[in-house]
Amino acid sequence: MSANLEVQVDRVKNRLYIKLNGFFRSKHVDPSMEKLEAALRELQSNLDVVTDLSDFVPGSPGASAAMTRGGELIKAKGRRRGIRITGGLMTGLMQFKRLLKGVFDEENTRYAKSLEEADAMLDSWTDEP
Repeated sequence: MSANLEVQVDRVKNRLYIKLNGFFRSKHVDPSMEKLEAALRELQSNLDVVTDLSDFVPGSPGASAAMTRGGELIKAKGRRRGIRITGGLMTGLMQFKRLLKGVFDEENTRYAKSLEEADAMLDSWTDEP
């Protein structure tokens, strides 16, 4: 199974979109990290992040460490809020949550079923209780 990391940026909304597809191996790490770093350079701090995990399959140990490193890069840039699109593959979501548990708090993370739902959640998100 092939793997791919897709990234898009919305400079107006200061939003990063990440889509993880397939099973990541160590050979996918460097190209994926380069894509992520390039996208982060296009955004300001206090960015929002939508991560689509609907086609993500838990990766190899080397790729797993890179996911944690990618999360730390996003946190260092100033991630404000995050939405994770879950789809039907819960094993990928469980690994992703485990790898990023010490990086992001769940208070500023929510879950959606689609990109449209994720955007709507971020557009209406307030920090009020």
